[in-house]
Amino acid sequence: MTRQSRESSDQHLVAKGLSATGVAGLFLLLRLFAVTDYNWNAAFSVAGALGIDDVAAMVIGTLMASPVLGGIALAVLLPEALIHQIRLGRPRWTNAGNLAWLIVVLLFTVSLLWTFRLWWVLGVAAVVGAALYLLLRAGKKDPEGSRFAHWFVTSSALIVTLAALILAATVQVPWVALEHIHTEHGLVKGYVLENPPGYLKVLLDAEREIVIIDTADVTGREEIDPEP
Repeated sequence: MTRQSRESSDQHLVAKGLSATGVAGLFLLLRLFAVTDYNWNAAFSVAGALGIDDVAAMVIGTLMASPVLGGIALAVLLPEALIHQIRLGRPRWTNAGNLAWLIVVLLFTVSLLWTFRLWWVLGVAAVVGAALYLLLRAGKKDPEGSRFAHWFVTSSALIVTLAALILAATVQVPWVALEHIHTEHGLVKGYVLENPPGYLKVLLDAEREIVIIDTADVTGREEIDPEP
């Protein structure tokens, strides 16, 4: 490898790293505003408890926070990953990444169906899969549709990124469990965003405001199961 090619490769890696950091930052910003109902002051308060390192957990938590929106996302991602794997052929090391992604999507889908019985997800996934299959087979009869379907099934990273950003901006349920926090002054219903020694930073469920609760006043905490 020549010096010029090494420099070009290094620049490409740096650009990819900057792009990933930018997407992570945008996702974090969208989540901050979405969970606080786009309240500037509340978003500013939540920002102090988060960092770029929290994005991975937030992505998973966002997908699981709203079963309905998560189901819509999975209904699109599942046929895309499945058709792409079929087009790649039998599992090899060269397509191991897509196979791993397909397994992850399948696990999320099975868990969602088992927990909430959202069977319509399978129906939507079947419709999306059938539409993609027909467009891919259209060829010369519908070249524009065929090109779009080919782009769609081979652009997993971009599709996942767009889906994550859309969910980040629309899912108002935080990435942590909703709790009933019993205190000496009454019941607080909200999301514990930060739990350092001595206090809890809680996002109230109804008001979408940040409150600080002294842990000495807390008599009990109870998680509330999310509803689809």
